[in-house]
Amino acid sequence: MGQPLRLLIVEDSEDDADLLLRVLRPAGYEPSYEIVDTLPAMRTALEDKDWDVITSDHAMPQFSAPAALALAKELRPNSPFIVVSGENDLDLAVSLMKSGAHDYIRKEELPRLVPTIKEVMHEVEVGREQQRAAHSLQVSEARYRRLFETAQDGILILDANTGQITDVNPYLIKMMGYSQEYFVGKKLWEIGTFKDSEASKSTFLELQTQGYVRYEDLPLEASDERRVDVEFVSNVYTVGDKKVIQCNIRNITRRKQAEARVRLLNEELEQRLQDRTVQLQVLSREAENFSYSIAHDLRAPLRWIGGFAQALEEGHASKLDAEGLHFLQKIRDSTEHMGDLLDGLIEVARFSRTDLRRTEVDLTATVRQVAAELQQDDPKRKVELVVAEGITANGDPRLLQRVLGNLLNNAYKFTAKRVPARIEFGVAPQADGRVAYFVRDNGIGFDMACADQLFGAFQRLNGAKEYPGTGIGLATVERIIHRHGGQVWAEGAENTSATFYFTL
Repeated sequence: MGQPLRLLIVEDSEDDADLLLRVLRPAGYEPSYEIVDTLPAMRTALEDKDWDVITSDHAMPQFSAPAALALAKELRPNSPFIVVSGENDLDLAVSLMKSGAHDYIRKEELPRLVPTIKEVMHEVEVGREQQRAAHSLQVSEARYRRLFETAQDGILILDANTGQITDVNPYLIKMMGYSQEYFVGKKLWEIGTFKDSEASKSTFLELQTQGYVRYEDLPLEASDERRVDVEFVSNVYTVGDKKVIQCNIRNITRRKQAEARVRLLNEELEQRLQDRTVQLQVLSREAENFSYSIAHDLRAPLRWIGGFAQALEEGHASKLDAEGLHFLQKIRDSTEHMGDLLDGLIEVARFSRTDLRRTEVDLTATVRQVAAELQQDDPKRKVELVVAEGITANGDPRLLQRVLGNLLNNAYKFTAKRVPARIEFGVAPQADGRVAYFVRDNGIGFDMACADQLFGAFQRLNGAKEYPGTGIGLATVERIIHRHGGQVWAEGAENTSATFYFTL
């Protein structure tokens, strides 16, 4: 298929028009054409379509090449206009080409029309490319100018060879308080904003050699002697055949003031936290000392109560009736229970104050040792003990032994009525990557609605009333685990099971 060619033929002879087409088709063109021979017909054709080439005879009964050329220049100035005439008149040819015709070809030389069309169409395409490039450049320049004028950073444009300022944007003028005339034409180190001329010259030399300079924090002086802290970034780039320097100057004064306020607030907050931590430590020590002192000091009157109750029973039992003896036994049981509570209170206080001595602890071996001691206390009892192998942790060996002792003791206690009883020790990886250690039993369990009461000192759940104890064991466990920076929690179901987890 030939090359498409939109051709407008201004010709009054259909035979001459046909000869023209016969020349173009063998040369590889596939013309879509229209033939006109009057001014109105040509105007309609030019208004309706865009033509790649216009050819025109010189003299026609109702029209002429000069009139056709004038109309083409008016309506389609970018369409090449070629005169194809039977007249051999050099002056006429020169006149028409001066008026804007691209060429003058005599009808006897029609084969010359092919290279002429190729040449003019190439020129048209080159012209269109130049127009597109010029338009793109205009759009780019307009966009850059708009950004330059509206930028919320100061911008200086410098000649890369001389250092002279060629342009300054409105934001920098407003920020520094100098007029445009003050900046333009001067060198960077000649303006008051950059007072340190040696430093400015050094920066300029660095720019020329490196092509890039950045200062995170540069103090400038405004026209009213205000200090303006800026971030200064400068690049060298090429525009056409010239190198220019663009300096972007961002006002960071407010940011620095905000950063200073944040630093001050952080310092104040840190000091408050330190003060509060010291206060809490003092209060904690005072509370622990108070608990320890109370528990210790109450022992004496408790011993007296117990002693007098025993003396009363030994010396005056015969004078008491059954009800009196019952009340006396209640007093002795209560003093014994209160003694256990005081022991627990002292224990909690002691473990809260004990210094940690961390080392690698073999938890598997510790569990087996504690379980063996519990088994010795009740050798007739059968308990299935499942212990995971090779479990170690970093912590205080003595305190971790107490944790496992309390948890296993509870497990033994609350599985007393289970046959078979089963107690398990193992690890459970957590979603956050930590490892949780657990002790699980198939004992009486507990209601999860009461789980938050388990670790309170002297707290005992209703289902545990028939089992001996003071309710201090799990409180001790929680204190020790918190001392290790860990967490402890429990999961269970009534009459089914209980699992106690802890992390370190």
